[in-house]
Amino acid sequence: MKKLWKLWKKRKNGKTKIGKKRIWKKKIEKKEKRNSKLEKILIFFSFSLILFLLFVFVILFVPKFKTNSDVEVYIQEGSSLSQVADILYEKGIIKSKEIFILYTKLIGRERNIKKGYYKLSPSYSLVHVVNKLVNGENLSIKITIPEGVSLKEIGAILEERLNISKDLFLKYCTDSNYVSSFLKEYKEFFGGKIPMSLEGYLFPSTYFLPKDIKEKEIIEILLKEFFKQILSNFPDYKEDLKKIGLSFNEWIILASIVEKEAKIDRERPLIAGVFINRLKKGYMLQSCATVEYLYDFKKNPLLYKDLEIDSPYNTYKYYGLPPTPICSPSLKSLEAILQPKGDYLFFVSNNDGTHTFSKTYEEHLKAQGYKR
Repeated sequence: MKKLWKLWKKRKNGKTKIGKKRIWKKKIEKKEKRNSKLEKILIFFSFSLILFLLFVFVILFVPKFKTNSDVEVYIQEGSSLSQVADILYEKGIIKSKEIFILYTKLIGRERNIKKGYYKLSPSYSLVHVVNKLVNGENLSIKITIPEGVSLKEIGAILEERLNISKDLFLKYCTDSNYVSSFLKEYKEFFGGKIPMSLEGYLFPSTYFLPKDIKEKEIIEILLKEFFKQILSNFPDYKEDLKKIGLSFNEWIILASIVEKEAKIDRERPLIAGVFINRLKKGYMLQSCATVEYLYDFKKNPLLYKDLEIDSPYNTYKYYGLPPTPICSPSLKSLEAILQPKGDYLFFVSNNDGTHTFSKTYEEHLKAQGYKR
């Protein structure tokens, strides 16, 4: 019996060990299956994430089809982000308003889009479009203000090239209240006496101006450039003016007259010398250019009856300088006033751009007679 009991016990123990091995094996198999499923899920999500990121990269950064056609877009002041998205979508600049809005908000620039005209292309990437709008890369117009033009001529140029009013521009430039407001930060140049007009103070040069720029903004830009050029090119102008006996405003007035009288650069200091010498001696300037200013420089040649016009700009009738400059002078004319030459009192045109200069009235009459 004891032997039978021992045999039965051994058999029972053997079956138990075998059962445990089988159970453990099943657990390992289940775990391996779970790991396999998890790996497949991870691979799927990783692949999906890569595809999504690739899609986002293409949408945001990769330019679309190439095209040479640019589209002009105008963003009004105060436009909401959704309104901007509508405009861009309607113009074919973006393909999805939702993605444009989402991206702009994600980078925190929804309130930084600037108003104005823009030249955009349907081939631009979304990032490129947003950067242009945020940086204010407006559509600029190249405007050239020639040397020697008057306020009226500047107004006509600006009205032709930009969406501004010539009349409103001239009002800002000639109304004493507006003039004072524009020149308040430049009072030190005038010694407290502000000019009655901005004639002569809008610097002639080439500018790149936003298409939607307003009249006051243009005036501020041209004024700023004028005083910048003065300080840059004539750092000792105060001392030079003291030597000559002219105020800042008188300097600009005389330079504007020289600008209209001189045709070649080498004569500018000589013409400047004539006018300064005449002022010192108490003579009338007798400049045809100041009279032509009254006729918008359209009277050529002037007739003797034209010289009878009653105006403080008629330097054949009134002593001293005219009330304002008559044009925007060049740097060369401004320099000529600070460095005048000669002891001449008269000059007459040779009808070829040059002049004959005389020290006495008798010489001047002979020079005039020679022309006839």
